[in-house]
Amino acid sequence: MTRQRMLLGVLGALVLITAWVYLAPDGGSPPPPPAAAGRALDGETGLAAAPPRAAARGAGAAAAPAASGGRGGGQDVQAVLALRIDDLARTPRGFTTGRDPWRFVEPPPPKPPVPKPPSQAELRALREAEEARQRLLEEQARQAAILAAIPKPPPFTWNYLGNFGPARHRIAVFTDGQKVWNAREGDTLEGKFIVAQIGFESVDIRFVGFPETPPERLAVKH
Repeated sequence: MTRQRMLLGVLGALVLITAWVYLAPDGGSPPPPPAAAGRALDGETGLAAAPPRAAARGAGAAAAPAASGGRGGGQDVQAVLALRIDDLARTPRGFTTGRDPWRFVEPPPPKPPVPKPPSQAELRALREAEEARQRLLEEQARQAAILAAIPKPPPFTWNYLGNFGPARHRIAVFTDGQKVWNAREGDTLEGKFIVAQIGFESVDIRFVGFPETPPERLAVKH
């Protein structure tokens, strides 16, 4: 019973305090908190000035409301917000963009493989192959020089136009574009060419001074 009486007494006290706080008239408002009691009032506006220490600290809470010259003055209490100096001087965080997912990026090409240095056997094989190639080139040059030193018959540049006459005594006709020659088998032309054989549509020409050179066969030039 004693405990219940104590609880009921505490509850009644809380009800009375709540009713006095919310139902009291304007003149009966509670005094300002001790933290704001030392703040100076502006003589002209009657508003409480923001404490310099709070402004320098950049506190985000509003300044305590300033009371009027007296309870009977009739002026309403107004609040003054403190300016956040630190927020103005704060540098915004930087934003670093990443890779664009809608843009195709070509991967870097792979690095070329590092060549393996040749061994002593491989170097010897390369050197022998190069020496063999040089010997082959020298031999080809020597053979070409020998062939160039061998005398050759002059080229036959005339055109064979055909032949006429009986089969046993045909006459071949040649021209160089300006002059025309008629010759039988065995005749010599300009001391350089021999009409070796006259066929139906071709003629064989040999060369004076080159009996071992095979004859050159010419067809009729139409």
